[in-house]
Parts: sequence; structure tokens; C-alpha cells
Amino acid sequence: MKQQLIEALIRVVLYARVSTNGERQDPEMQLAEMREYAARRGWQIVGEYVDRCTGGKESRPQLNQLTSDAKSRRFDAVVVWKLDRYARSLKHLVNALAEFESLGIALRTIVPS
Repeated sequence: MKQQLIEALIRVVLYARVSTNGERQDPEMQLAEMREYAARRGWQIVGEYVDRCTGGKESRPQLNQLTSDAKSRRFDAVVVWKLDRYARSLKHLVNALAEFESLGIALRTIVPS
């Protein structure tokens, strides 16, 4: 049942994170794969959030904006490339998942962790 609900989602946002601003790391690789993933499912991408900082920080500018927009229910799901792009600690991930669940928002990863 939950899988059917996830597959029926319409509005999604993408969240990408790279650890540095250097040329070695480009969030576009993550974003391109996530855009393709969403397109194959017929999902409408309503936003993209990109942070260029360590994942050890729970407070990141674009992640904070994503959380604020989630509370306003501007989307149905968050798509990330891998879980470690979203959260580096289990505590942060579990707390985020609980908050998303309370808002009726799904979290999808495209690369298994």
C-alpha cells in the first residue's frame, strides 16, 4: 500500500549535497540522475536544493529551506541521490524521517546505500 502511495506522488523536490565548492565535486551529476529518476515516474519536480558543505552539519542553508518548505507542504516527496547526501548521522536521518512521516512526505533515494 505504501509503495503504491509513493508511486502515485506528483510533486517532488531534489536535494543534492557536495562537500566542497571545488571542481572535483559537482552536484549536477546527482541532480541529472535524480531528474531522470523523477521523469521516468512522471513526477513533477517543484524544487531543487543544493548545499555545498559537509554533511556533518545538521543545519545547512538549503536543507533548512527544504525543511521549512516541507512544513508548508509544498511537495509530496524528497528525492536524494544517496542517504549520505542528506544525513551523515543516523540520529539526523531518523529525526528527518519521523518529521517527514508526520507531514505525509516520502523520502526516496536512487542509489542504494
